[in-house]
Amino acid sequence: MTTDIATLHVGSTSNDSRFRIPSGYERWVRFGANWTMIISPYLILYFIMVVVLGAVDDANNIAGTLEFAGKSPVPYIAVVFLDGLFDALAFITFLTLFTMLRVAFPVQANLILVCGAWQMLMGFTKGLIASYVFPGLGMALQWMDSLGVMFGWILVSLLPQSSDLPRPIRWLGWIMAFGILVPETLFPGFLLVILLSPPWLFLLGRWMKRLTFSPSAI
Repeated sequence: MTTDIATLHVGSTSNDSRFRIPSGYERWVRFGANWTMIISPYLILYFIMVVVLGAVDDANNIAGTLEFAGKSPVPYIAVVFLDGLFDALAFITFLTLFTMLRVAFPVQANLILVCGAWQMLMGFTKGLIASYVFPGLGMALQWMDSLGVMFGWILVSLLPQSSDLPRPIRWLGWIMAFGILVPETLFPGFLLVILLSPPWLFLLGRWMKRLTFSPSAI
């Protein structure tokens, strides 16, 4: 009998230590998880569109970018606007992460929300400025936008083990952060992010959705 009680106590302690989303937010987290998986192929489709249009949006080739913007204003505006639109769409993912983590991991949750808001503001502002004011200034904001996204990836990758975050999500986040930091002249970091962000977003969304159905969620 003593052994049974000890076993039950250990099992109860183990379950209590598991990560749980805040009570009453299951529907919102499930929506955010589905949203994240739906937008996961966005950057791949965006990259295909850029290639098909033959768009030039290169910080190292401002002359070519200005020439493309002058000769083909509608395709250029579409390219930079859709680039900034992704930042606004991805903010839902950051907001969902904040909702999930704010009770168990309040510091990480607030930092992730700040990074999400930063990348949304910088990314969307970058798109508007590049479209209507000056492409060069929009390109300067690209780096500021990338910093917010990069820190978001790092914060997610550094979540405690008790969060049950799958290891592939952690590794993909670190790899994409590395791709952002390395200069494009040395390594095609932007292309790496384009290729790895869809599986990262999909796996992240699946993890979030799985937690809403977990028996440990309250």
